[in-house]
Amino acid sequence: MSSLVFRKTEGGKAEIAQRQAGLAPAARQLLILVNGVDSVQALLAKGLGDVRGHLDTLLSLRLIEPVPTPPKAAPLPPAAPSPAPDVQADSSTESEDPQHLLALQRRAWQTLQPHFGPDTPTVAQDLLAARSIAQYLASLDGIQAKLAIYMGRKQAEREIDALRR
Repeated sequence: MSSLVFRKTEGGKAEIAQRQAGLAPAARQLLILVNGVDSVQALLAKGLGDVRGHLDTLLSLRLIEPVPTPPKAAPLPPAAPSPAPDVQADSSTESEDPQHLLALQRRAWQTLQPHFGPDTPTVAQDLLAARSIAQYLASLDGIQAKLAIYMGRKQAEREIDALRR
């Protein structure tokens, strides 16, 4: 959960202005700090108490929602020679199960974090920007090449193949 990023919903924006949900001061402060850019880890670093509990409260009240990618992510390079089938697959896959894509992105982040450390956001930028399973899978090719530098081609291939499933 520490790599997740949340943003305010319309209800969350209204709550900041109107104060009608009766939030605890710490939960309200966290709602104000949620900006669609900072990860849970960054919010934890700000020294607020019980961040995860307050996030659960804000989520249950639908005042915040998870964002699969940082908003400043660069666009993906062309990944396949024939974009027409990918576009069709992208829209159907995304509309079918965006939570599955988010789960894949989280798992990939957790797998890549030990290998790339503080450079993980840069290396995984395309992966986090993926809006469909097809884009996610295409982004893994570029990451595999970078991973091969550190662990060799075969081991990198095994690591990335595990993320494709």
